[in-house]
Amino acid sequence: MSNRSWKTVVAAGLALCLVLLLGSSARPTGSPAARLLLDEGFDSNTLGSSIWNTCHWWQVKGCTIGSNNELEWYTPQQVSISEGTLRLTAERRATPGSDGKDYKFASGMVTTGPPAHGEPAKLAFTYGTVEVRFRIPEGRGLWPAIWLLPASEESVPEIDMLEVLGQNPGQLLMHFHPKDPSASTSGKIYDLPRGNTLAGGWHTVSLDWTPGKLVYFLDGRQVWQLVGSQIPDEPMYLVMNLAVGGEYPGPPDAGTKFPATFEIDHVWIWGHG
Repeated sequence: MSNRSWKTVVAAGLALCLVLLLGSSARPTGSPAARLLLDEGFDSNTLGSSIWNTCHWWQVKGCTIGSNNELEWYTPQQVSISEGTLRLTAERRATPGSDGKDYKFASGMVTTGPPAHGEPAKLAFTYGTVEVRFRIPEGRGLWPAIWLLPASEESVPEIDMLEVLGQNPGQLLMHFHPKDPSASTSGKIYDLPRGNTLAGGWHTVSLDWTPGKLVYFLDGRQVWQLVGSQIPDEPMYLVMNLAVGGEYPGPPDAGTKFPATFEIDHVWIWGHG
């Protein structure tokens, strides 16, 4: 089935019934009054500025995460939409950052968070279900991620729905960083069946966030559950990015192919209650 045809089926299912839309993926739990907050199929040729930013709130004309020692500088030019797909593209290109440093790579990211310091998030929610259909690039040093950050502009709590190291595309990495500095970070590595990778085609990752519980899904299969008092109870927003290098994945090598693109086909967010 083509990408366009697939979206047509989903749209029809949404109109008929939320349950049919979700199929075997994460389903909104608790109250039947789950509210659809975002149904983003990237069917326009331009990114919707009422929902999306192309940088973190602390550096709006370009950004990176310096604490990770990442090698990319995110710019709006690395974010595009083509044939109904959001494309976050990393290129091996010297890029000056507004922080006065020179970066070896340019890449793309989007968030629904605050567009600048002190401004409200464009879309934040407390408790809900997030579902993203995606395709990742493969290669050492590439680091695609889908995660949630607090609308308060704090760095924690942080919910990592998906992280993949490009040199290990057969592993889905999930983390939770609690707000309490005395509490430990929780994490889970899910190994795909032998011979399968997240770079081998389209996949769907989902998160169901309810009071005191996080449940993670990959392609409709529950792959992790986390329960505890540290689970956030505050508004959070979505981040999707393609990082390059840093302490976690390490730098790209000669075998890493550029340009490399993290593709997002669809994003759904439901609020609970």
